[in-house]
Amino acid sequence: MVEAYSILFQKTSDGAKVKDLLTEWKMVCTDFPFELYPETKDLPKRDWADEDGEDTFIPDVLPLKAYDLEAGICYTGEMATAYDNVVSFLGYLIGEDGNGATLKVYNPHTNIGRRNLYFLGASDYDFHSTKDGDSVTFKVKFRVTDPKTEIVPSYSIDMTTILALVAKKG
Repeated sequence: MVEAYSILFQKTSDGAKVKDLLTEWKMVCTDFPFELYPETKDLPKRDWADEDGEDTFIPDVLPLKAYDLEAGICYTGEMATAYDNVVSFLGYLIGEDGNGATLKVYNPHTNIGRRNLYFLGASDYDFHSTKDGDSVTFKVKFRVTDPKTEIVPSYSIDMTTILALVAKKG
């Protein structure tokens, strides 16, 4: 079972494995936005100078804009290990694992999962190293190009292994 303070990742390429932030990179998620349907797209309209208001086409279902998602991450480990672990994680996000750069993500704390994300960048690094070990916090930002499809984990029959991140059946 995945811990609430982790994030699950899976590339969209065939055969890509689900990666757990905690078990794969020894990192935890410190902040994940609870953001649903953040903004609708601008609707087509005409604004006639000689009429009040505007003539707007309003569809039956409003289309949603893509949006940016920023998550807080923390690594704590033995001395002189932070750099290699953070580089490994960021390398995965940019596609250096050979499975592409398009992601599905799921956060068990918020129960929010999305597909068709890509990595935009990392920032706000705060690194500390002592004789007890390394600690670094930072933020990662993703572009969510599919703002509506909900992604959830799919488990093995015995509920012990996450097989894939899949679209939620509604």
